[in-house]
Amino acid sequence: MTTRCDAPGLPADWLNGWLAAIGATVLVPGLKLRWTDDVVPYAVFEGDVLDVVDAVASKLPTESELAKSVIARQREECADFPRNVSLAAYRERANLEREAHSVHLAASVSDLRADADLENLDHGAFDVAAPRGETLWSRAVKCASLIPSDQRAQWVRESFGGLGRRVQGNGVGFDARRLPGSADSTEVFADPVVELLVFASLALFPTRGDGRKRVRQRGWTDRSTRPGAFTWMAWRTALDRWAIDALLDAPDVDEQNVVARYRVVPYRSRGDSDTTRAYFAERVL
Repeated sequence: MTTRCDAPGLPADWLNGWLAAIGATVLVPGLKLRWTDDVVPYAVFEGDVLDVVDAVASKLPTESELAKSVIARQREECADFPRNVSLAAYRERANLEREAHSVHLAASVSDLRADADLENLDHGAFDVAAPRGETLWSRAVKCASLIPSDQRAQWVRESFGGLGRRVQGNGVGFDARRLPGSADSTEVFADPVVELLVFASLALFPTRGDGRKRVRQRGWTDRSTRPGAFTWMAWRTALDRWAIDALLDAPDVDEQNVVARYRVVPYRSRGDSDTTRAYFAERVL
């Protein structure tokens, strides 16, 4: 029997919501994702599980699981892995990634640029710079620490329903909705469930170089500061992780299967000292 789970809390016009919906299919084998035909499409999951929420909650990475990550800051057999990744540190972790069949090093960093800084390799657009040397991994750990172990399913259910718990922090660092809504506040808030699902989705978004001058994360066609450098779409047919993986590179897409298309609109910094990163969305179809 196929179980359906509507997730209005993950609308397609929210880049983090779109990525989080994909992340759920990465975590739960066989889980399928499609989008509604609403004015603002939202995620619908279908799977051969008793309860989609319970299945996703059981797979959300925990602090202890993240401690074993290939991109963890400290691993006994390797040098530290800070924000500024040296070629030597990258090579050590690349060996681990191959052995573990992991994905997050590929999503984070690439050494495939001819004139790369060998002490500070290029990061992907979804692995943004952060204050105090925070890394993609340390931000994910922070999110995992905020979700009570005995309330994981409840938190997932609330996030899927649009009532997610937003707590103070940057999440993985590029959610436009985390930014304060007025000039009187500087605090930022993110939904740790959504952020962990975004972290999981990066399995489908490796960062690659062309061996010459360019490093791009999958789907990005220009620098992350350029409007329209990343586009995404909502689709009607329920697709699992592997079908979504194929769709991301499909040269021709049946337009009857497309509900909506969006393009990224990056946050515009207020000056050289403003390190804020965020990606807004603009509908183009």
